[in-house]
Amino acid sequence: MQLSCSSLGRYLSTGYRARRRERRLLVLVAVIAVAGVSLSSRFSGGAWHRGLQLGGSLGIGLFCLHFFFCLAGFSGDEYLLPLCGFLCALSLTILAGLSPVTALRQLYWMLLGLALIPVAALPRQWHSLAEYRYLMGITGLSLLFFTALFGVEQWGARLWLEIGPVRFQPGEVVRLGLGVFIAGILSENSQLFAHPTAKLGPFSIPEPRHIMPLLSMWILFLFVLVVQRDLGSAILYYALFALLSYAATGQIVYLVLPALMGGLGGVLAASVFPHVATRFEIWLNPWASPRGAGYQIVQTMFALANGGWLGRGLGQGLARAIPASHTDLPLVVIGEELGFLGLLPCLTAQFLLAARGLKVSFRCGHGFLRLLGLAVVTGWSLSVFLAAGGLMRLVPLTGLVTPFVSYGGTAMVTNLFSLGLLLNISRREIWP
Repeated sequence: MQLSCSSLGRYLSTGYRARRRERRLLVLVAVIAVAGVSLSSRFSGGAWHRGLQLGGSLGIGLFCLHFFFCLAGFSGDEYLLPLCGFLCALSLTILAGLSPVTALRQLYWMLLGLALIPVAALPRQWHSLAEYRYLMGITGLSLLFFTALFGVEQWGARLWLEIGPVRFQPGEVVRLGLGVFIAGILSENSQLFAHPTAKLGPFSIPEPRHIMPLLSMWILFLFVLVVQRDLGSAILYYALFALLSYAATGQIVYLVLPALMGGLGGVLAASVFPHVATRFEIWLNPWASPRGAGYQIVQTMFALANGGWLGRGLGQGLARAIPASHTDLPLVVIGEELGFLGLLPCLTAQFLLAARGLKVSFRCGHGFLRLLGLAVVTGWSLSVFLAAGGLMRLVPLTGLVTPFVSYGGTAMVTNLFSLGLLLNISRREIWP
């Protein structure tokens, strides 16, 4: 019995010493969450109570997951969870000043997603997911078609499905399934794609039968753009395929050819379908209808200018009144209330999360898991680029959520589960 207790004590001591860097960073994240929510709620009463309720609950959830990893002897990356936790803390900070009820609902989704992370991070059999790539692809396409036919239209796009009291956005789940499908196809046929034998002008391309995935993605791009009226998801799916193809093969043709086909498809869609042309007209000249179709982007520019370098202060911005600011434009709220110096840490955390994800993905010794990790990271990075680029009018406003910051249950749970997959891929035992 004494030996058993001694062994247990050594085991717990070893577990506590493990993942020390992660634990130290999570302490900082918990402090930021409590302080941020409290400051954002200071005008509505009960600020510290709400800070402890929301920020404290997030901190407890993160630490429960951390200690579970310690006890399980998990060897995954120690920086991914704190970076994600910091972005979640920013999300609660912004939402607490907008609506305490909305912030509380977002917290529930975060805790559910954190509970799902071990489900994705601990199993050792995810490499067998490549065998179900066609099932994942067909399921994703079926969800898109079902949403296009029976979905709920909001803000001009049909993105939501309602099943009884449950309402969710299938596009977020489809993106993860599409990543599995593309990673499985490319990992199985990497040599065929990396050594093209046919010719198209000055470019070497694969045999026509091997171009079917590209043609399929082009058709999917046009379907989502035209039928669902979802410019953001159309660009995201298509760019995800192109970038993963280039990463898997190193052939520049997989960037050039999709770009030419995507540009041609966009021009054709804009010339045939008025709603597609309207999206581009708003982007090029929002001042033509500042109180109509261009209202959102015009108010976005005003809000960012109003924020300046230091911001107006938490809870004192006017960007909260912009339609869908908590889902599509949380970066605008951060930029107005915390200024450029407050927006910089948010974008830096997103950059570091992507950089760390790329590092652990390239370090992975399994071809399919490496590409799956790249699919997760590329999806996050493209979403941030399109969301931030839309604010500066580098690209049209797409309505894509900012990972871990925007309000939304489907996106939050899916992204946290994807984080678990990335943690799984970062395990030391699968390094080459």
